[in-house]
Amino acid sequence: MSLFHQHFSYSHVFFEQPAGLHLVKIQTSPNDRMLWALDNRGNVHVRVGITEEMPVGTAWEHIPGLQASQLVLSIRTAWVRLYNGEVARRYGITEKNPAGDYWKKIPGLVSWLAVTPMDELWAVAPAGALNQRLTKTLQNNRNKNHGNTGSLSGEELEEEWEVI
Repeated sequence: MSLFHQHFSYSHVFFEQPAGLHLVKIQTSPNDRMLWALDNRGNVHVRVGITEEMPVGTAWEHIPGLQASQLVLSIRTAWVRLYNGEVARRYGITEKNPAGDYWKKIPGLVSWLAVTPMDELWAVAPAGALNQRLTKTLQNNRNKNHGNTGSLSGEELEEEWEVI
C-alpha cells in the first residue's frame, strides 16, 4: 500500500491511498470540515471520520455513480464537472453523513467550475461566457390547512444558470 503525503499547517500528515488507486486531486472545504479527492481514474472519494479530535479523519470512502475531471467544495456541498462537461451536485452531505446520499446532474455544459464558501457556483461555458448558478431555497410551509406539499426535506430548490 502506498501512502499519500499532504501538508496541513506546519505538520505533515500521511494518508493511506485507496487500494490500487492514486489520489491526484485533493479539495478541502473552506471551513476544513470536508476533504474530498479524485483518483487517477476520475473516481470521487471523501475522507470520513473528520472531527475536532481527529481533523485528518479515519478513512477514504469511494462515492459511486460518476467519474469526474474537476471537484469543488463549498462549506456544505460538493460539485463535480464530468469529463463531458456536465455538472453534478452531491445532495445529503452532513457531518454524520460526509458522503451524502446521491448525485444530481444539472443542465448545461461547462469548461471550468468555481464555488464560493456559501455555495454560489460559477462556471466558464465552452464558448467562454462566465455563468453563475442561481439557487433559491424555498421553505415548505406546513400548516393544518395545506398539509405536506411533497418535499421530503421541508425545502425545495429552484435553480438556473445566469450568463454574466
